Amino acid sequence: MKIVPRSVLWLPFLLLVAASADARSLRDQLGQSSLTVGLAGGGAFDALAENIAETAARSLPVVSASAGFTYRYNKELDIFERTSDTLGPIFLERPDTLGKGKLNVNVSFQYVQFDEFDGQSLNRLRNTDPIVIRVADVAGNTVGFTANQLRYGLKIQNYITAFSLTYGIFDDLDVNLLVPVIETNLDVGVRSKQVALAGPDAVFAPAPAPQATGFTHGVALGVGDILLRLKYRLAEWHDIRSAAGLQLRLPSGDENDFQGTGSFEASPFFYASTVYFSRLEPFVNAGVDLRADSVERSEARYGIGADYDATRRVGLTLAFLGRSEFKGSASPSETNFLHLRPSGAVAEEPLLGLSFGRKDFLDLSFGTRIVVWHDVMLFANGIYALNNDGLRNDTIIPTVGFEGTF
Repeated sequence: MKIVPRSVLWLPFLLLVAASADARSLRDQLGQSSLTVGLAGGGAFDALAENIAETAARSLPVVSASAGFTYRYNKELDIFERTSDTLGPIFLERPDTLGKGKLNVNVSFQYVQFDEFDGQSLNRLRNTDPIVIRVADVAGNTVGFTANQLRYGLKIQNYITAFSLTYGIFDDLDVNLLVPVIETNLDVGVRSKQVALAGPDAVFAPAPAPQATGFTHGVALGVGDILLRLKYRLAEWHDIRSAAGLQLRLPSGDENDFQGTGSFEASPFFYASTVYFSRLEPFVNAGVDLRADSVERSEARYGIGADYDATRRVGLTLAFLGRSEFKGSASPSETNFLHLRPSGAVAEEPLLGLSFGRKDFLDLSFGTRIVVWHDVMLFANGIYALNNDGLRNDTIIPTVGFEGTF
C-alpha cells in the first residue's frame, strides 16, 4: 500500500490559504500593512491607502490617439492623399483626423515606477514626531498609550501594455478605443519602534523598546480604465488647424489594485496646431476631466509642444504636459493621526507626512517617431517630472511602441 506524504495531504489547504491571501487587494494590503508590526490599521491608514491608490491610477500616462499619418480621400483622383505634414506627437493630440475608412493600430509599452510623494522619497516615509497608539484591554477599555516612531518604505511599479485602435468614420471624424493591460507590483516595508509609554492620563514617559519590522508584497494584473475618444476636425482658419475632442473614461480598472479611478469621466478637449516650413508643427491642447462621482474634484488638462521632422522618416517631438486638480483628494481630517510633540502634547499631524491637498502635475515629454516601412513606424518617448507635487517618478518614465495605418 502506497503511503501518501503528509505534506501532500496538506497541499490543497495551503493552496486555499494562499489564494485567500492573494485575494486581498493592493489597497487592503497597504492599508493593513501596519498589522505586520503589531499596530492596528483602519481610519487614517485606510484613507491613506485609498488616496495613494487613486493618485497612482490617475498618474499613469496615456498615449495620444493621433496617428502618425493621416489622409483624405480625393474623389477626382480616386486616391487617398496625405494631410499630415509631420510624423506627429506622442502624448499630445493633433487636429488632423485619420481619414474616412482608414484604420490605425497602436501598441505601446510603458514602465512607471513611483518613487516620491511631494518630493519625499517613498522609501523613507515618516513623521518627525512619533504616532500615538491607544492600548485597550479585552473589553475595549483604554488602559494606556504608546508613542512609536513609524517609518514606511513603498515601491509601486506598473508595467502597461496599451492597445489603441483609431477608425476614420468620416474624413473629419475619428473614433478611438484604448485598452490598457496593467501589471502592478506593490512592496510595503514597515518599521515601528516604541519610544514612550503613557497610562490612561496620556502623560508620556520614555520607554524604548526593540524595533519591529514587517513586509508586504502584492501583485495585480488586469485591464485598466478603457478610454473611448472622439475627435472632430473643425474648419481651418488662417493656416491654423483645430479640432474638438471628447474622451470618455470607463471605470473598468480595479481601483482597489491601483489600476482604475473608480469613476466615469467625460472630458471635452480642444486641439490646435499650425505648420511652419512643412516640417515644424507646434501644438496646443486644453481640456477638463469631469468626474461623475464628484464634479468639484475634476481636473484641468493642458499641453503645448512641437514636432519637427528631421528627415522624411525621422520625427522629433517635445511637449510640456500639465494636469491641475480643482480640489484635493482628501481633507486633513481623513488622513491625520495623533502624534506626540516634543513638548509632550498630543496633536494631529498628516500620517507619514503625506498631504492630499490640491496638486499640480507638470511634466516634460520628449521622443521620436521613425518610419520603418510604408505607414508603419516605431516610437520612443520619455516623461520627466518638472515639479514634486503628488505621487511622482523621480527619473524618467519610458514608453516604446509601434503603429500602422491601413
